[in-house]
Amino acid sequence: MELPAAMKRLGEWMDEFGMAQGLLDETYQTPEGIQEHKEELYQAIANFYKSMTGEELWHGAAKIGLPWAFIRSSDELMDDAHLKDRGFYVEVEHPELGRSFIYPGAAVTYNGSPWQIYRRAPLVGEHNQEVLCGELGLSKADLAVLAESGVV
Repeated sequence: MELPAAMKRLGEWMDEFGMAQGLLDETYQTPEGIQEHKEELYQAIANFYKSMTGEELWHGAAKIGLPWAFIRSSDELMDDAHLKDRGFYVEVEHPELGRSFIYPGAAVTYNGSPWQIYRRAPLVGEHNQEVLCGELGLSKADLAVLAESGVV
């Protein structure tokens, strides 16, 4: 969608709340007009955004065909009804700690090849020898020196 068309849709949506502040004026319906008055536009749009929650903005923008996203905190994501409904979060056992933790699950759902977590994330330093000695070619003595000096 071109910028003037998006600006018009946004202005119409803002107008439903009495906050369009002239965004529907023809001045703002061309790229040049938008550029020329961008500070005024940004302020009007910022005021509109501040008047709504992220969730309201996201759903409202989707209804009028504007691409939209907002950044959520970890706590907000953990409480997201959609993610809970689709079983996104997975409990993963950490036997060495005697408890389990909640991990994010599959980003997408597949019918024929279900995705799953098959083990916990590695602990800090768990694969040092495998990676540093096996992959990078360090000797066990080199690894011991790195460990003694606090590098790994």
